[in-house]
Amino acid sequence: MEKEKFEYLDSMSNLQEIEISKDDFKFAQQDTKIHDIKIKSKPVTFFKDAIRRFVKNKSSVAGGAILGLIIISAIIGPEIMPKFGCFDVNTTHVMSADGVKSEIYLPPKLFEAGTGFFDGTISKSDIVFDQIAEQPVGYEIRTVSNLKKTEQYLDQAAKYGTGGFINLTYNNLSNDEIADFYSYKYDYDFLNDYTIEYRFIKPYVSGYKEAKYRISLMTLSGKEKTYYPLTGNDLTYVPFTQETDNKEGFITTLFDKNEQGTISINVSEIMSTKYGISSLEGGRINIDVLTDREKDKSSIFIEKLLISSSSDTNTDSVSLRSIEYANDCAIQEQKVSEDGKIDKVFNKKYWTSLSSSRSIHDVKFVKCSFTYDIYEDCYGVKLMKIPAFKINEWINTGLITYDPTGGPTEDKEVLASRYQSLSKKDPIVEIVRQEGNAIWNNEDKNYTGFYLYCNISQYKYLGYPFKPKYLFGTDQYGRDYLKTILTSLRLSLVLAFGCALLNILIGIVWGSISGYFGGIVDITMERFCDIVSGLPSIAIITLCLLHFKNDMLAFIISMFMTGWMGVAGRTRTQFYRYKGREYVLASRTLGARDGRLIFRHILPNAMGTIITSSILMIPSVIYSEASIAYLGLGLKGQLMFGVILTENSNIFQGYTMYLLIIPTIIMAFLLVSFNLFGNGLRDAFNPSLKGED
Repeated sequence: MEKEKFEYLDSMSNLQEIEISKDDFKFAQQDTKIHDIKIKSKPVTFFKDAIRRFVKNKSSVAGGAILGLIIISAIIGPEIMPKFGCFDVNTTHVMSADGVKSEIYLPPKLFEAGTGFFDGTISKSDIVFDQIAEQPVGYEIRTVSNLKKTEQYLDQAAKYGTGGFINLTYNNLSNDEIADFYSYKYDYDFLNDYTIEYRFIKPYVSGYKEAKYRISLMTLSGKEKTYYPLTGNDLTYVPFTQETDNKEGFITTLFDKNEQGTISINVSEIMSTKYGISSLEGGRINIDVLTDREKDKSSIFIEKLLISSSSDTNTDSVSLRSIEYANDCAIQEQKVSEDGKIDKVFNKKYWTSLSSSRSIHDVKFVKCSFTYDIYEDCYGVKLMKIPAFKINEWINTGLITYDPTGGPTEDKEVLASRYQSLSKKDPIVEIVRQEGNAIWNNEDKNYTGFYLYCNISQYKYLGYPFKPKYLFGTDQYGRDYLKTILTSLRLSLVLAFGCALLNILIGIVWGSISGYFGGIVDITMERFCDIVSGLPSIAIITLCLLHFKNDMLAFIISMFMTGWMGVAGRTRTQFYRYKGREYVLASRTLGARDGRLIFRHILPNAMGTIITSSILMIPSVIYSEASIAYLGLGLKGQLMFGVILTENSNIFQGYTMYLLIIPTIIMAFLLVSFNLFGNGLRDAFNPSLKGED
């Protein structure tokens, strides 16, 4: 084949010549067909691609799962939980008139008492211990465990103290005088034997010396005192008045502090045989201390003085005049009479004086720490006084049978024969005694006039079929806190989603129009937003409250009036960003209308940013609830989550902190979950990320 010559310049600008024929060119793949390669993957829609990208975002999935769990719990939880007692969150459960323990502030409980974790118990410390009742003050011993006591000794009177010594001396040390100390009055009949057993201690406090003392029976008529000394070896046994006091009967027999022993006086024998007196009206036990001015503060320390009688009918009355514990005599109980005067010796255990100076030493005072079972206190077995109408109610409803006609009794066998339990709902554990005689009322067909003292199972008394446990405890109104939170959260979320959805729709439409058309339309709409947004939200809410007289309606309207403006502003910004893009210009060139350009081309590209910023509007509605309730502009008492946060916002110590901690944690989970979920939606609905992992 003939070759052709070709000339060309090389890189050095030298003229080169080459001969080329057609045989020099051959196809490398003469037997291979050339065509497009078939796409093996299936086409993916925008929505499916968004879901795929969202699922790959682990933090957003976790946020969505937590958010979904909270929302589902708020919807389903209140419906499946019980609706009686504290589980009825529409009523309060405070202490009733019949003495049933209040159900407020019960701590969270999941396990039985004693496990030390979520068991409905709390630790108590530095609590005064009642040494007479042998239980912490204000707590029943049945509710106490792990009791630890700490003893203290005080040189002062204490309400729940015991023991101690009364240091008795004279007020004025300039002269030899007598300090007196006398009991509440009593009418003595010396046909009965009255005995005084006492123990006086030598002064052991620095600055005090031993003094002589005398024990007498004394009567007080006006201001005149008549004495009948009961001590002394050389008594003449002649009564004398305060003015003619011959200072007879004083003795020096005192015990050392740690020495054992007491001294006994047969009062009846002395009064009847020595003084020839068979009775004494208004008699008072009197202790005189003869002080010596040459001795610095001469005194005696009184530990006890016990008065007893051979007559059973007088024993209790006489013993009230005793000094069993020196501390009791130092505590003055007063009573205001009808004429407004204070009877300073109304307490028959109280001893008084006009001239003595006294102080208290070594009073035993006990404090304790223990574990307090609040659920046992509230729902356990307790001795209660049950009136006749309640017994009739239980009989008429078929819980028990009881025949009260036998009259008052404490005989347990008799009471057991009168009573029979007919139902598991019967709250009576044991009948202790009956007081009063039953009277049959023919009109009402019921008994009246009697009471039963019973050991009552309080949870059955309150109408519970089981002993309740509250996972989140109860609040200040006695409502189950878990159900209260879920119920309030459901209302708040419904309100928040409704407000957010409507505000997002209004904001998107408003911002789309403003950002797309621009110019005079944009300027006019923006100035309107500036004017409305300039109004304080508090002022708007207040005006709505004044006009509508309904705090819930006012809150909803206030959320709608300004809530959409943030979304509108963000939408407007996104439209200015995307409306000049080439694909929008291409669509407009092909004849696309404004509506199609807005909702088909521009808005989908802007949705990621709009969704992310708008979804946080939901928890912000709950924050607004809390703010309005905190400022006192309404919503107080409403079952709304933000209101609950506000009502418990001042609880920063004590076991009731759970009322603040639990909703705060839930609110934090809500906020974080919405944030993570919103970020995931932003990335998922961003068209520029389509097809990316």
